[in-house]
Amino acid sequence: MSARVSVIIPVYNGAALVAQAIDSALAQSLPPLEVIVVDDGSTDGTAALLAGYGKRIRTVRIAHGGVSRARNAGLAASRGELLAFLDADDVWHPHKLARQAAALGVWPQAGLCCCDYLVQHRHHGCKVSHFAGALPLAGLAPQRPLVNLPLAALVRCNFIGTASNVMLRRSVAQQAGGFDTRLRQAEDYDYWLRCARQGPFVLLPAPLMEKRSHGANLTANALETAQCHEQVLLKWQHSGVLPASAAVLLPAALSRVRYCIARQWSLRGRAGKALHYCLHGWRSEPTAANSRRALRTLARCTLHLLSPRPCGTAPG
Repeated sequence: MSARVSVIIPVYNGAALVAQAIDSALAQSLPPLEVIVVDDGSTDGTAALLAGYGKRIRTVRIAHGGVSRARNAGLAASRGELLAFLDADDVWHPHKLARQAAALGVWPQAGLCCCDYLVQHRHHGCKVSHFAGALPLAGLAPQRPLVNLPLAALVRCNFIGTASNVMLRRSVAQQAGGFDTRLRQAEDYDYWLRCARQGPFVLLPAPLMEKRSHGANLTANALETAQCHEQVLLKWQHSGVLPASAAVLLPAALSRVRYCIARQWSLRGRAGKALHYCLHGWRSEPTAANSRRALRTLARCTLHLLSPRPCGTAPG
């Protein structure tokens, strides 16, 4: 296979985990053209660990500025016709690049390919398929790999879910521009929406990577994740560039994420903020069905607020 793939790995103080990510990229059955590791101003042992790889990787060091800035630096340094992102705390399966490059060869009209992945369930601890929960919410089916209208599907639900399961063409990345450095989280969601304006996506139902969750990674903060998701949706709503097929879905998407924010505030004992977001979610989509969702969310928030909290978590 002749595909030239650039792998981009942003890392900040990731000495404990980044070696496993790098090793999984270097062990691909389709050897990448280059593995670019962007050290985002790490202050732990990351720099020394990266130096140990010698010429097997390309290291780009920048002042600490966040994951968007680091990915943008990796994009600027890359040379491949295909681009694949890998977060420093995730691991690829050996055939991930080969399967995605082959899929983009089969569907030349598609600009981006994303695969399923396994993630640890936050309640029972077992590893579960991301696509199993996300694709139905987006109105997609794994039996139909080519997604002709990815923008509308993404507005319904961020079915991609992470950066580590994506491969895209350089031409699409050039049209999409860089990741938004103003976003602390959901910067990848915003980027996929921009990529979706360029053409179809391809879904691979096979789980070709594992997403590792731990206390230090950004998505561990469910409240901030939801707030940034809302920020992205509002950004696109205000932009006025969405086609009608996607714009009509924004009120329901905003309603859902605002109910999620309400629940997160209720878990923190913040009754006023929980009520505010329940009302905000209801006003986002004034329909009978959404009124029922608002009442269910309000009931769940009330239960959270009435439940005893551990010591030291009094309402603020």
